[in-house]
Amino acid sequence: MSEYGIPFNRPSFLGREQEYMAEAVAAGQISGDGGFTRRCHTFLESELGTAKALLTTSCTHALEMSALLLDLKPGDEVIVPSFTFVSTANAFVLRGARPVFIDVRPDTLNFDERQFEEKITDRTKAAVPVHYAGVGCEMDVILDVARRHGIPVVEDNAHGLFGTYRGKLLGTFGCMATQSFHETKNSSCGEGGALLINDEQ
Repeated sequence: MSEYGIPFNRPSFLGREQEYMAEAVAAGQISGDGGFTRRCHTFLESELGTAKALLTTSCTHALEMSALLLDLKPGDEVIVPSFTFVSTANAFVLRGARPVFIDVRPDTLNFDERQFEEKITDRTKAAVPVHYAGVGCEMDVILDVARRHGIPVVEDNAHGLFGTYRGKLLGTFGCMATQSFHETKNSSCGEGGALLINDEQ
């Protein structure tokens, strides 16, 4: 790397992170499901108003869990944006579902809600809008179309923790939403993610 190289991302310490890491090590539980995990669950549930937040090892794993919870089968279809990280589609392909790609809007690079209804077939079992770069998709339209067709919406909110759409927090619209805490995200723990469950069914 030249002396003028710009790093893709650089982790920052803004508060008590190092103290908390030392506390977790001293407690002898750094693999998860310990005190800090429970604190994160409680924090996300409280701040987002979601029924349940579950930490995962990545946003990819949260997407895979959502596919399992939707009980997808081979031949089912899931509508996903054509421009996204590969996990958005792969999580559903692993269950045998077929991704149906929808174009993205040129202004936001988000799932184009104007094309949503025309992509729906009798095999459509879910739609996965991605709030690209933390910019909210047009959730009013997406949810209206999804409700009329009985299609669950899973928000890929990897980039959008605490972002809003029309005053409502991203990740609180769909029946489920996924978060990323990868080192490239605004809220990071190196690796990690969360599955937000908004619909208790």
